[in-house]
Amino acid sequence: MSMNSLAESQQAARSVLGGVSKDQLAHSTPCAEWDVAALIDHLVGTQYWFLKAISATASGDGPTEASSGDYRAAFDGAANSVRDSLSSDGFATRDVELPFGTFTGAQFIDFVSLETLAHTWDLAKATTQDTDLAPDAAAHLLGVARAMMGDQGRSGNSNFGPVQPCAPEAPAADRLAAFLGRSVT
Repeated sequence: MSMNSLAESQQAARSVLGGVSKDQLAHSTPCAEWDVAALIDHLVGTQYWFLKAISATASGDGPTEASSGDYRAAFDGAANSVRDSLSSDGFATRDVELPFGTFTGAQFIDFVSLETLAHTWDLAKATTQDTDLAPDAAAHLLGVARAMMGDQGRSGNSNFGPVQPCAPEAPAADRLAAFLGRSVT
């Protein structure tokens, strides 16, 4: 499911990025420290970071202000490179060293997918687009997040807030966002 989740998460990001207008770039987002422009820069920039994390020859330096240009094209270039690198034979079973631990390739793919889909949801929410994103990937990643995180690491400097209320029949992407600490109402 990992590569399918990644492809579905990246496709959702492309779609949402295509629905962002230049006049929305200053809008606030569920990520309190970022407006839409900064969130786009992060969404594109992390794709380059992921690529650098798995390749000694890749540059981790993407466009620093992707939001000032064709942000969908900037995301596409980076996302395609990431997906191509992660789909290589044997990647899912190899170890990946990151600053915060060692993971299997399959876990890394889930991490890339989770990061991509979570911030795509943030962007959709901030720009009043549909948040029912990547249903199969969202359901898979919610299971991954629950298994890996539980309620641990949700205070202090955590990137995730306390689990927020969400109806059990809500779309999987909304339930994932709520689990990661986003208000879905």
